[in-house]
Amino acid sequence: MAKTILIPTDFTVDSLNLVKLALQKNQQSGEKLRVILVYGQWMSSSITELLFYSKSRALDQLESPEFKSCCKLLMEKYDSIIEQMSLDLFSGTNQNAFQNYLEGNQIAEAYYSTHYTFKLKNSSSFSLIPFLTRSKINLVEMNWDSANQPNAGNQQDELSALFFTHGQMAH
Repeated sequence: MAKTILIPTDFTVDSLNLVKLALQKNQQSGEKLRVILVYGQWMSSSITELLFYSKSRALDQLESPEFKSCCKLLMEKYDSIIEQMSLDLFSGTNQNAFQNYLEGNQIAEAYYSTHYTFKLKNSSSFSLIPFLTRSKINLVEMNWDSANQPNAGNQQDELSALFFTHGQMAH
């Protein structure tokens, strides 16, 4: 059975550095992984909006073409260890709901960075980091230096920076 890991995302290419580092860390073991990229977003309290709510439509609105391309590249590069990579929204309002989400998805461990600030997409978005740090899950802190990435903010440069390190292909 594959190990399931949770990685919070903000649907930016820069946030996928956390995915890359988590995959590199687990690559040595050769164990298959189910990767769940999760974004925190409260659901509307409007009955009308809830009637027409679609999680897949909400995810499509959050994803950029660059993010999708980068996810595809990561899946191709780490094909040997990724059994499945999926996107999800967490819409719970308290720690118990988050703990139930972790148990329901059989999350073995979660990855986060204290040095990366997630860029929230809208006013109903929230950071998952407080939920993660208070959870009972095996939490792995990973850090990368995004401030030294060339031309931070340019999506194409962020994509290339994800796969190239100092002009060489990242391992």
